[in-house]
Amino acid sequence: MKNGEAPKCRKDPRIVELADALKSLSEPNRLRIICYLSGGEGCVCDVERELGISQQLASHHLNALKDAGFLNVRKESTSSYYSIDTENLKGINETFYEYIDYRRVKPGKRQSCGC
Repeated sequence: MKNGEAPKCRKDPRIVELADALKSLSEPNRLRIICYLSGGEGCVCDVERELGISQQLASHHLNALKDAGFLNVRKESTSSYYSIDTENLKGINETFYEYIDYRRVKPGKRQSCGC
């Protein structure tokens, strides 16, 4: 970082996008849905049965994940089938690792900010 220049993570709008994505995933049922759908697409009734939650709650969480960009939806007749949007998830993972990757943190004392 050059003298007087703000750190990249302070200016990068992807940090806000990452925070929003993590908020969307902070609900345990949503993580369970992502886990379940990692095995392939499923409909609301599949999620309802797998998680042991109501149809209304399953739909709510599926829609929240879809709106956050984590899921794709495919309509077939009167049913909707959900699958993970792997490209979006890959982008979120890349941003997360770019800024939060513990493996690149060097041990030792960080230079004081003068606080």
